[in-house]
Amino acid sequence: MNHSLDRETSRLNPALVWLVVVGIALVGLMAMSNTLLVDLTSSAPASVAQASLAPGTEGLLRQTASHLSKMQGGASIGGFPGFEPPDDDKRYKDKIRNQSYGGEEANYWGKEINNFLRPIADKNPGLTLEQILQRAGLSPERIDSFLTGLKNAHATIKALEGYGVTPETVRTLETLMKTLGVAPW
Repeated sequence: MNHSLDRETSRLNPALVWLVVVGIALVGLMAMSNTLLVDLTSSAPASVAQASLAPGTEGLLRQTASHLSKMQGGASIGGFPGFEPPDDDKRYKDKIRNQSYGGEEANYWGKEINNFLRPIADKNPGLTLEQILQRAGLSPERIDSFLTGLKNAHATIKALEGYGVTPETVRTLETLMKTLGVAPW
């Protein structure tokens, strides 16, 4: 009798082993499927428009808007938050609010605008700034605000050329605006 029990157990073992292996494989496949689903949904872009923007473009747009805002009294540019100087620096706060900056500040801010526009153009070759702003999800009104802010900054920088703004800053801004399809006037 002992021998017949051993034979039945040995016949069941391969079947049990096979079931266990198949079960483990199915659990593993299900886990991989759920992980893949979570990865796909968590990394999906917020909108289809943003899917075609180069990584980091939105942050560069935000930084550009912040520097444009400095030259326009701290106003919001393109729907991005306006620049707010620190409360503990009343002189700087007044300079921004009253737009009483000089050529040296305009030159510095112009260089910063150039420093943010250059990678926007490089990361999104062949696209105009308007197309980039559309793909970033900005409304037509916000796009107009951004483009107007850039044109106003250019006019200010150009007017202060030779009074603290270097010709190089003006040329670079004009070249970048041309590359991005923005007429300076």
